[in-house]
Amino acid sequence: MSRLRHHPLRLLPQQNYESDRHATWLELFFDLVFVLAIAELAHMLHADLSWTGIVSFAVLFVPVWWLWIDFSYFADQFNIERGIYRIVLLVTMFGLIVMALSVSHALDGGSARFAIAYTVLRFIITTLYWQAWRCVPPFRVLTWRYATSFSISLVLWILSILVPEPARFWLWAIALLIEIGNGPVTYLTVRDVPAQNSHMDERFGLFTIIVLGEAIVAVAAGVAGTTWTWQSILSGISGFLIAVSFWWMYFERANESAINQALKGGKMALFRSFVYGYSHVFAFMGIAMTSVGIQVAIETATDSAFSLETSAILCGGIAIFLGGVTLLQWASPCSLPQRAILLRICLAALSLCLILPTAISPVALVSLLSIALVLLNWIDGVPLREAGAS
Repeated sequence: MSRLRHHPLRLLPQQNYESDRHATWLELFFDLVFVLAIAELAHMLHADLSWTGIVSFAVLFVPVWWLWIDFSYFADQFNIERGIYRIVLLVTMFGLIVMALSVSHALDGGSARFAIAYTVLRFIITTLYWQAWRCVPPFRVLTWRYATSFSISLVLWILSILVPEPARFWLWAIALLIEIGNGPVTYLTVRDVPAQNSHMDERFGLFTIIVLGEAIVAVAAGVAGTTWTWQSILSGISGFLIAVSFWWMYFERANESAINQALKGGKMALFRSFVYGYSHVFAFMGIAMTSVGIQVAIETATDSAFSLETSAILCGGIAIFLGGVTLLQWASPCSLPQRAILLRICLAALSLCLILPTAISPVALVSLLSIALVLLNWIDGVPLREAGAS
């Protein structure tokens, strides 16, 4: 084992050298760079408050998020803190910056640049899995499945560079379906899942914090661009309360052992773990959309009414977050009580109803939603407080 530890091209399974794992400084640095892409998507949505802008934001959010999942999960499985792998990840971070700068025009004349940047990053993660297949025999069945499916999707990404739109977009969709479907199919069909000491739950939580930072930045940017009227100040306070409510709802029931318990359980536990992990895309997307909606609400606080599209961004973002966080907490080992699920469904439905054309002003809408979220957290937390008191 000591000989393997000093080999610069040798990967080690994470559980071979750590019993109590946490996110490393390199992983945190990696997440910060990744959020640049989400910030660019949010800026793109803010610049195009239309149905086309909303659909473009949602469509591009998925591949960006999935790339984060792939690199994060590889770091969860293997040691990337030594030798050439640290350099590879740092180079990947530079590639992420390039991709982030191209993502806002990926569906608007810049699809070739985005495809090239994304393909390079897919090539890196695919190569890492082939290296893992070669160097880590206990994980060989698992890494073979990942490396093979990623290689197929990589070919599709390369082909997408060479073909015109809209065929390019269809190739992207097929490649993403292969990549996203590979994990559940692999883990549910492999007989013996290798032992692994996962810290993906912590990575999800830390990434949630970073994405929530976008909401705080949106509040600050919105208020800074106004004349500090009472409407903009009240909208800013309400927007901050929405961000706090999101944080409270996610972390009040956070479970840092969800993935590890699933890896030690049966097929149903593994299935629930994928529901848990994949549902985070809705939580993250909802936070990013709501951040844009809050900023626009502050900027237009003195207007008499929201546009239909802007209402959809704010109210729809809250509904998407509620759906994602409810689903992921339902799928965690502690699960969710039925009462909490019903309350969140009711608030999500109310948020969607508020998208309909009404005479309600931006300041009134964002204030109403913030009050509803605060009350939901209060009611949802009563059983937890009573259990803690007993």
